Amino acid sequence: MYPDTFIQQIEDGPIAPVYLFLGDGDLLKEEAWNHLLGKIVPATARQFNGERLLAKEHPVSEVLARLSALPMFGTKRLLLLQQIEAWPKDQLKTLESYLTHPYPSACLVLSSGQKKGLEKLQTVVEAVGGVVQFTPPTERDAPRWLQARARQHQKLLSPQAAFFLVEQLGVDLYRLQSELEKLAMYVGDREKIELKDAQEAVTSQRSFTVFELLRYVSQSQTRQAVSSLRNLLLAGESPLGILALLARQIRILWQVKDGTERKTPIAELAQKINLPTGVLRNYRQQAEFFSEAELYRIHQVIRETDLAIKSTSTAPQLHLEALVLSLCRREQQRL
Repeated sequence: MYPDTFIQQIEDGPIAPVYLFLGDGDLLKEEAWNHLLGKIVPATARQFNGERLLAKEHPVSEVLARLSALPMFGTKRLLLLQQIEAWPKDQLKTLESYLTHPYPSACLVLSSGQKKGLEKLQTVVEAVGGVVQFTPPTERDAPRWLQARARQHQKLLSPQAAFFLVEQLGVDLYRLQSELEKLAMYVGDREKIELKDAQEAVTSQRSFTVFELLRYVSQSQTRQAVSSLRNLLLAGESPLGILALLARQIRILWQVKDGTERKTPIAELAQKINLPTGVLRNYRQQAEFFSEAELYRIHQVIRETDLAIKSTSTAPQLHLEALVLSLCRREQQRL
């Protein structure tokens, strides 16, 4: 089932003894958990019921012992176990055995970002409870997701404003939700949120900073490029997240350059890449600074840096600075 169905089920029917939350839509999982918590445990008693635990820190035997205790507050003993993929097979077998006769006074929520290795557990859970799939929207679908969220705030978010938010923040649902809430307060009693509102109120300059970083790289402005990188890190971006942003920008530049060389009309190219025409013009200007060979080489260096961060103990920030310095030197040498 999907989150909307899950919420409807717990509103309309009895609470199942177990739910399995699968997928990497963390914001959606958090909202579903809070909805279940609100249904079972009074707000004044949540320090006594509704625990959240990490599976790697608690064996199944301990979890079952906690579940066996009668709830002091609330209709059921409620427990959330996160990252259950960390449990070895013998632990999962113990859990599966419990689920053949779960405690009627308890509700266990199991959460994992992956499905691999949990197929048997999924089948067992489906027999006595519910499996909920939490898939975050893609970059293409995120603007529509934002517009639906805006309606929950009794606001109408224009398509242009929705796309701008995604372009600036990426598909980070927590940040998108946070900026949308700020925008709803920013426009006050006005019903519609326009592009101008988003441009004026959004404080994060995530993609802009990466765009700016690449502009400095293209012009061999090493100091400014390193400064842009550090601004991203100071803004809370993870090193791997920055690499993903850089890779995305390079892919867009590559598509824009290819479309431009094929003389694809700008409106058609904008639709193909799913970018507003105004944003596409900026990319076309920047793409002029790079050859296709240079874009390919940058993409390769980004991949190499990704592997280095994941396979060595060197601080990720140092790998990123080395990447930026390398790119600036490549431009100086026109490799």
